[in-house]
Amino acid sequence: MKTRNIIVSATPAALLVLAGMAVASPGLDVRSVGSGPILPGNAPAGPAIDPTTQNGQWFLTNNGLEDFRTHEFHDNIDGHGGGPINHLAIDGRILNYNFDTSGNVSGYNMNVRITNNTNVVNGQWAGGPNMHGEDRLVPWQNDVGTMRNVRFSAHWADDGNPFNFAPSSANVPSINQPQNTPVSPGTANTFAKGYDGLAWYSYTQGQAGTVGGSYQVPTWDFGDIAVGSTASRVITFSFYDALNPAVVPSLTALQGHDLLIARSNDIKIASYFQDDPVLNLVFDSLTPYPPGGINPVGSNYGNSSVFYDQVPSPGTLALMTMGGMLAARRRRA
Repeated sequence: MKTRNIIVSATPAALLVLAGMAVASPGLDVRSVGSGPILPGNAPAGPAIDPTTQNGQWFLTNNGLEDFRTHEFHDNIDGHGGGPINHLAIDGRILNYNFDTSGNVSGYNMNVRITNNTNVVNGQWAGGPNMHGEDRLVPWQNDVGTMRNVRFSAHWADDGNPFNFAPSSANVPSINQPQNTPVSPGTANTFAKGYDGLAWYSYTQGQAGTVGGSYQVPTWDFGDIAVGSTASRVITFSFYDALNPAVVPSLTALQGHDLLIARSNDIKIASYFQDDPVLNLVFDSLTPYPPGGINPVGSNYGNSSVFYDQVPSPGTLALMTMGGMLAARRRRA
């Protein structure tokens, strides 16, 4: 199995830091205009409770409650809006494979580490737009401080509902397929186990531009992370169809590599499913903004995301003066 070719594409237009703003890390507000800097994109852009995403990124917890996070944290490279630890600010490493009674690989365990380096950042960060048309309306103040109620989401894993999976199929994206036949809700052999909730996912589908969304993307809670601190958690992924050990990469090929990519040009969750980074040897590196992924191949690549709560600073509040715009999304079948 070959390593995905992650190369530097044409540099996206970086969002300039407003005069007088303090240099900070890529901890960015994801609330839509009226509350924050995000253009909602193709309407609708959120669940029925908040179709214009005034509150940011929405989640459905395992106890059936909907809640949200106002900010998104990224793993930008030092000199491109990131800090000295670079892409390791959001770091995922495989620990081991799991096997079924027949000796086939039934899944794997990954250690995910999130380090709050919001106080040590160099250079400018790039913005969207993402595949759903969401973008930052203006350069926006980066956030520095404790990241509260942190949630990590994996963009390559299904939620474990077997009715979503087409047996013996590869990953099929559920959104953003212009010029191709739309597929919804999509399918992936990899699914998550033991997650704490599902993140809302928006899509623009097919030539007709149909839009919608639903709670689909597996999400885990990481608690509060103070500046300079790291939170870690072992999370488990399984396969609907177990795989012969001969067709999966060796642990040796995977060890020492970060498998998670979450740059600032990937706003919220707007490309799903992505390639399983373990099975496809998708490694993060010092590439500022890696392209690739299956949805589509040329999209800005992000296979994971980290959201959190933060109280806006007075300077941020002074900027929140623009009127809201309409947007909304769909429920998964």
